[in-house]
Amino acid sequence: MIKCKNSCPKGKFEGCCVQCPERESCSDVCKQAINYAECTNAIIDEETGLTEFKNQQLQVLQQIATVVKMKKQCEDQEKELKDKLKQAMERFGVKKFESDILNITYVAPSTSTSIDSAKLKKNYPEIAAECSKTSKKSSYIKVEVKNND
Repeated sequence: MIKCKNSCPKGKFEGCCVQCPERESCSDVCKQAINYAECTNAIIDEETGLTEFKNQQLQVLQQIATVVKMKKQCEDQEKELKDKLKQAMERFGVKKFESDILNITYVAPSTSTSIDSAKLKKNYPEIAAECSKTSKKSSYIKVEVKNND
């Protein structure tokens, strides 16, 4: 159910004015009662929110799924093509190739060193805490497309 931060002035209805059966004839109807999805007074419970989200965003969800699948296919194709180029560059000893459409640089295999933060925290918690820093991260959404092939 969708509740409202403002209580019904007539005390007849507990939910949002959008759902009130007397909404059309009520002189005290909330001015935002046209669409509770945009209403700043609406209090939407999780179950109703999920249902409304799905109903209103279904087309967007389908478009995202399609785009993510296409992106994955493009990334797979890109990786395959880059592997072919890398093999050719290694075979012909080419380190750098420049053209009007792209520049390619061969990067030789190497090693790198990093800190195992889990091990550091376990073995030396004081040092890990002393050397840790806190950073703010913006909100974002994570999209995972289920493979239905």
